[in-house]
Amino acid sequence: MAFRRRNAPRPADPRPAVARFWQWWAEHRDEVLAAVDANRPDDVRTLLDPAVAALDHGLTWEMAAGEQRRHALALSAGRDTERRAVTERWVLAAPDDPGIEFAAARMPRPLDEVPSITVDDYDIDLGELVAGTGVDPRRTVLDVVVHHPLFPLLGENARNDVAWRGLVAALGDDDVLRWIGTVTVSADRSVDAIALSMLGAVAEQLRPTQGPWVTLHGAGRGGRPVTAVARRPLLRVERPLADTSVMVTLGYKANRNGEPEDDSVAADAERLQEDVLAALGGDGPHALRVGHLTGGGRIVAYFYVDGLEVNVESIEPVLRSWTHGTAAARDRFDPAWDEVAPLRT
Repeated sequence: MAFRRRNAPRPADPRPAVARFWQWWAEHRDEVLAAVDANRPDDVRTLLDPAVAALDHGLTWEMAAGEQRRHALALSAGRDTERRAVTERWVLAAPDDPGIEFAAARMPRPLDEVPSITVDDYDIDLGELVAGTGVDPRRTVLDVVVHHPLFPLLGENARNDVAWRGLVAALGDDDVLRWIGTVTVSADRSVDAIALSMLGAVAEQLRPTQGPWVTLHGAGRGGRPVTAVARRPLLRVERPLADTSVMVTLGYKANRNGEPEDDSVAADAERLQEDVLAALGGDGPHALRVGHLTGGGRIVAYFYVDGLEVNVESIEPVLRSWTHGTAAARDRFDPAWDEVAPLRT
């Protein structure tokens, strides 16, 4: 069994900053909530702005009514996946507070409840946004053309700003990353445009109905068949902390088409992948299994883990149990999930 590691620069460890934030919160929690209850937004900003900036200067925050508690504090990384990992680590370390809930991303809100925003001296009602939509079946995302009645009066940058604010309000941070592809802004309303407030229901139809796994068939070298089993959606937003790929390669004796000669290979490989995931800590915020490829005399299985929390060498005893051929593993820092590009097509 061989184990290889590819070293690559990693962002600074955010865990000390997360710990300092929650220490600050324990000391200032009552002061913050008192300012919220008294409707003193300037005081809330004075308290929270430096605390959130100390956690990560690229984050924003939002205080709103909670779903289960009186208040909710949400952090937002926008479309930055690395900072989304910071907010995930932040929320996992949050205390259980009876007066406030915490969220690692902005949640969707009814657009008719979102206050108007001022852009280039115009008051923009986000509830008036509409979008033409088209499904990109290869990427399983919605490409949208966003329009507002005031767009003819705004420049391109202002239109884009309004469109993204509306999308985040309608879908929340994570579903924008999960389901929205290309965003175009237009001064003209698309013939098939729908209210942006309906976009969540449309995007939900992209979610797999038969579970998270799909089977794909293709051809490899020499036209030999290759079978892939992959998770959908195959995006880091599903597990923001999982920034490190673990690729496990299992050899087997193949027939002329490159497929296993022994009928037990597939079942044994499935059990081994389950054991690898268990050794990595089990399916959860710090580890997940994303799929595998079979063909050409080998099975390549892909996992992603939290590189700060998971010891990938823990899988070595599991790999030694493979009896059908060689077994090897490689891990590398892969925040964009580039390693699994073959499973996306």
